[in-house]
Amino acid sequence: MTRTLAVLLCVTHLSALAADQAVVVCLGDSITKGVRGGVSAQQTFEAHLQTWLTEAGKAVEVVNCGIGGERTDMALKRLARDVTGKKPTIVLVMYGTNDSAIDAGKDGPRLTRDAYEANLTTIIQELRDSGAQPVVMTSIPLCSSFVYMKRNPYREQGPNHELVHYVRIARRVAQREHVPLVDNFAAWAELALMGADLNGLTTDGCHPNPAGHAVLARTIYPTLAGLLA
Repeated sequence: MTRTLAVLLCVTHLSALAADQAVVVCLGDSITKGVRGGVSAQQTFEAHLQTWLTEAGKAVEVVNCGIGGERTDMALKRLARDVTGKKPTIVLVMYGTNDSAIDAGKDGPRLTRDAYEANLTTIIQELRDSGAQPVVMTSIPLCSSFVYMKRNPYREQGPNHELVHYVRIARRVAQREHVPLVDNFAAWAELALMGADLNGLTTDGCHPNPAGHAVLARTIYPTLAGLLA
């Protein structure tokens, strides 16, 4: 075998391996972004998923596309540029915290429930059109230490009085569109029922700390590994 032929065969083999590699994009807000004071990139749920999937022999790249403060309407504007342009195999979609947030002096959430449902449905459809498998994920619960608890309506009605409606919408959309659902909200609620203090899984009552990211990764992994099987 000549040196040139050997090189060509090696390049062809590497190209085939690259083509077989699955790309998993994690799309969401600051909870998805993960990195913040007290949380490094290596401690995010994406990093855990990358490590576990690689150790399980999966040829996969997990890409973090989270942006702090983002809502579903904002995600739609960058979907082609930041997500579908990466030719993902699977896209994990987690929104609701910012969509449902009620700012000081406002009477309602930043995005109405109807708008959230319409946007989430459109995101799923556009991902499917691009050839990707969407996975809907519910957000994690807000906790009693969250700064919004210092004012109404959160102080009177609780941290999740509005978010829970968006969680239900996400579940409904996943069922209606026949896409997999990772119910992070339910998983954390179950931990609370078992006696866990959810504040201890966050940096500020809203964003997961390293322990919270580990919980997210454990919740997501079975569904993701199954899709990649």
